[in-house]
Amino acid sequence: MRHKHSKRRNHINSNEKTVHELNNGESAKIVELHGGKHFLNKAESLGLRIGLKITKVSKQMLHGPVTVKVGQTQIAIGHKMSKRIIVE
Repeated sequence: MRHKHSKRRNHINSNEKTVHELNNGESAKIVELHGGKHFLNKAESLGLRIGLKITKVSKQMLHGPVTVKVGQTQIAIGHKMSKRIIVE
């Protein structure tokens, strides 16, 4: 598993992007979680783990929450969190 403790990231692989960059209805596999211990614990508690398929359901304007589906569960995450979940 690759866990990064940085806030910004340059995409090395052109297939990788953040959950925030996904289009509504688009699915991808989580490949990295960027953040410290608190972020990783929060992601884990929400069921967001490396290797899982995630689908972006919707996002709100003006930095509102992003709704994603993991398995059969829909959750709302903050826009900052959505920018720290790397998918491909």
